Amino acid sequence: MAPVDAGSKLIRTTGSATSCTLSTMIRPSGMECDFTASGDDLAFLESALRITGPESFQEDGTVSLGDECEHVLRFSTLSDGHITAGLEPGAMAGTSSWKIEGGRGQFAAARGFISSTFTVSDTGELSDYHCGLIFLPE
Repeated sequence: MAPVDAGSKLIRTTGSATSCTLSTMIRPSGMECDFTASGDDLAFLESALRITGPESFQEDGTVSLGDECEHVLRFSTLSDGHITAGLEPGAMAGTSSWKIEGGRGQFAAARGFISSTFTVSDTGELSDYHCGLIFLPE
């Protein structure tokens, strides 16, 4: 994440990630989670994030799947997202809900929602986790 220019309220976000498998097990001892990278293909995030208040923002952008980026989801926030100081010094944590507005390839007529929960370090490093419900017409 980086501001477009000094003092700007517009922040450009770019990132990439591998495919992964996330499993959660509820046990008598509590919850256990496992997060494992799987496969070599990448997903790419590009967005424009506009600061709308001290702890709020709006965002729109794309998530592209695969090296050739032939499958692309377009999204925008449903309402303001929220960001606040994280639990660790120098970190911020936030969340937003995205509305899927179609795309290209497999997602040309896609509709649905994605929840984004993230942290940002003081150097601008983004760790973003997505959970979505995507409808693809037949």
